[in-house]
Amino acid sequence: MYNIDDSFLESVGLGGLPADQKSGFMQYAQDQLEIRIGEKMSNNLNEAQLDEFEKIIDNDQEMMQKWLAAAGDYKNNEVYQKLVQAAGGDSAEVENDFITAVWLNRNCPQYQQLIDESMNEIREEITKNKDQILANA
Repeated sequence: MYNIDDSFLESVGLGGLPADQKSGFMQYAQDQLEIRIGEKMSNNLNEAQLDEFEKIIDNDQEMMQKWLAAAGDYKNNEVYQKLVQAAGGDSAEVENDFITAVWLNRNCPQYQQLIDESMNEIREEITKNKDQILANA
């Protein structure tokens, strides 16, 4: 996926950003990244898909149960098992992440490409403007 963290700041030349401004900047970059991914994704989906995805993101229980039922024996699914392992155990959040992953795989198979494109755009913009960002810090 993607990480806007201290390592990312170092990679774009903002490792010297004052500590009290790092988390705010990382949150801003994360928000911008999510907005861009969402915009790119919405260009590739129809209205019904957008409505369905919004319900999944909002944890609409009826929609979540529909997707879990369609997944069958999802607890033995490789993707589900990886999510459980990464989270350190089974939980409702893991189920939500699984549903989101399955939905994206089916409805937006180019999702990872959209993430990569958006991340590269953010990285380039920050790198280009790093001197100005540091000067205003």
